[in-house]
Amino acid sequence: MSTLDATVSMLEAMPEEARIKVFEFTQKLFTSRKSANPFVSVSEKKVTSDLAESRRQIAEGRGLNMKDALNELGRNHGFL
Repeated sequence: MSTLDATVSMLEAMPEEARIKVFEFTQKLFTSRKSANPFVSVSEKKVTSDLAESRRQIAEGRGLNMKDALNELGRNHGFL
């Protein structure tokens, strides 16, 4: 199965409300004047600083488990 076939199959299996959300998001990507890439370049120093902070939070027991983190992302971006 090609990527296109898999994508169409996935869209066909989605409830209508979810398909509308995907359509609206895709429309925004094509009509936005901003780059479709949501990530901005950061320096190596920023990456290592963020990593150190993340490790500190985990050591202090303030990290999220992956399921909670993914659910939060889904809610924040309107997919849940």
